[in-house]
Parts: sequence; C-alpha cells; structure tokens
Amino acid sequence: MKQQAALALLELDSVPFGIFTADAMLKEAPISVLKSGTVHNGKYLILIGGSVASVETAFTKGMGKGKEHLLDAVFLPNIHDGVYEACLGERMKCGSEALSVIEMATVSAILKSADAAMKGADVELVELRLADDLGGKSIAIYAGKVEEVETAIALSESALENSEIMLSQTIIPRIDPEIAKQINASTYFSRSELTKLAQGE
Repeated sequence: MKQQAALALLELDSVPFGIFTADAMLKEAPISVLKSGTVHNGKYLILIGGSVASVETAFTKGMGKGKEHLLDAVFLPNIHDGVYEACLGERMKCGSEALSVIEMATVSAILKSADAAMKGADVELVELRLADDLGGKSIAIYAGKVEEVETAIALSESALENSEIMLSQTIIPRIDPEIAKQINASTYFSRSELTKLAQGE
C-alpha cells in the first residue's frame, strides 16, 4: 500500500538544472524525492511524493525553477495505488487475457494516462517502463478483458492535452502464452533468456 497521497514528476532536458530544481523543491516543502536522476537521451527526472498540499507546493516551485528546461510534468493528487507501485518498479503477471500496450513520448504523459486508465477501467497494470532503454519514451501494459483494455486506451488518450504525445498503441485479444511468458520475465531484449527451438523445427 502506498505511503504517499500524491506524486509529481518533472522531466527536464538539463542535468545541472534538474539537480538544481530538485534541491529547490526539497527546500520548499516536506516531500520525499522517491527517485531522481538521468535517463536515456539526456533527460533528468524528478519523482516526488508526500501529502497533496506538500507535493503541490513543491511541484509549483519546481515548475518555476526549471521552466526553461522543462519538457513535461505531471501532478497526481490521490494517485491510484497500482500506478504508484508500478512507477516504483512493481510488475504484475499477465496470463492469456487481452493486453493493451501504449507507447508515449514522455514519462509524465504515461503516468498521467495510467492514473486515468486505472481509475476508470478494470485492468491490471502489468508494467510501466519509464524512459530507460527506450530512448526517453515510456510504455504501459494493461491486462484484462478486451472491453476493459479498450477502455484503458480510450481513457489514456482522453487524459492527454496533446494527442501527438501518444506514439502508438495496440490491443491483443488473446496473448500467446509464449509472449506472455516473455513479458512476465522482462520486456528488455537484453534480459530475455534464450529459448531452444521446439523439437522438429
């Protein structure tokens, strides 16, 4: 169960200004910096948590301090438990049910859309991938009934102010067991285990 009532994320194009901004946010309000650091293509991410009032105060300060280098940002009061846990690295298993996979240009967008999707659709959030090894992009994978993963995509799209930030999406009605096994192990190609050919292939 999550300890924070709210999360916020700032995404900057400068490492020095990212560290400067994180410092200013911590000095402004009693928050926790849950994660901060560099990700692929040179972005600097700051993920904070705490009470709604404290996170909002720190977020406002960060938006002001980092505005010249800000790529995207999101403030999520009363964040869904599943999104909170997924953005900190927790993964769920998928089985033979339907999957929807969404790819977005920023991490802030995937968090905002995932919060909307999880609050409005009866789905499992299998994984959030946040920028690393994705060239700065982000992905969300949802599992559930076909109509529910369709709803998750629709809610994700409606949560975005700029629809172009959603790069691609797909729905797989019945995921093949072998692909489900691969996803459950890892969505990183480099971490996937080699498999032997089936007899006769």
